[in-house]
Amino acid sequence: MDKDEGARTERGVAVYAETFGVSAAELPDLFSDRVGARFAAEAILAAGGPAWHDPALDDRSRSIAILTALICVGVRGDRLTTHLARAVRAGLDQPALEVLTVLLSLYVGQARTSVAAEEIHLFFQRYASSERHDAS
Repeated sequence: MDKDEGARTERGVAVYAETFGVSAAELPDLFSDRVGARFAAEAILAAGGPAWHDPALDDRSRSIAILTALICVGVRGDRLTTHLARAVRAGLDQPALEVLTVLLSLYVGQARTSVAAEEIHLFFQRYASSERHDAS
């Protein structure tokens, strides 16, 4: 592994660790178990590249772009909620994400975006519930 590839791997591990809410040390095994070692290694390298680190986009903008893509192709469940949690950490709130689904419904259709709207609604119900639980 050359120096640039090592730096990309380190940056990619940091991106995925933050996305999944785990430590950088835990990430490689967790991700390999989830998608296989080969795919994980390539995905980590890609995440260490300019798409995740170019200052032309901030984390909030990246979250909007990623959620838009996931919603448009119909991704649901853990894959969507993982990025919803990342979006919240990047500064997006429930009203912003609800407006995003309304906007997307005009371009990709209500059938697909209504599923995402339901997942977003449930995510924030659980999120609010866990915050109340943590405050107790």
